[in-house]
Amino acid sequence: MKTTLLLGLPYRLGATPDEHKAADCVSLSREVLKNYGIKSPVPTRDWYRRLRKKDYEVFRDELKRWGTLTTTANIGVVALCKAEKGYALAVYWEGGWLSFVDRTVRWNPEKELEVLELYCPMK
Repeated sequence: MKTTLLLGLPYRLGATPDEHKAADCVSLSREVLKNYGIKSPVPTRDWYRRLRKKDYEVFRDELKRWGTLTTTANIGVVALCKAEKGYALAVYWEGGWLSFVDRTVRWNPEKELEVLELYCPMK
């Protein structure tokens, strides 16, 4: 799905944009990266089991397997952000971040999210 069509999608854990017309922060990030031609890990059932148990460290664990820490927000960068409960992901697009705000995909200027760490894909 084109990145512009992701804007406004509702949040649903485990959903994928093409199949469900909804997304979660993992599938949102994957879809944007795919549009840039960047491969990202396919979420496993274990990821979602951990999330249902409120083990939000799964985000950091998987980001470390996929990429390397960076200090620069740019195309292909995924941010680990502070969320109401634990962590969430945001993905860099058009000079800002695509993430869920009020359970809907929104674009946010770069400085408006509480970003904890930035990860870029390993070469």
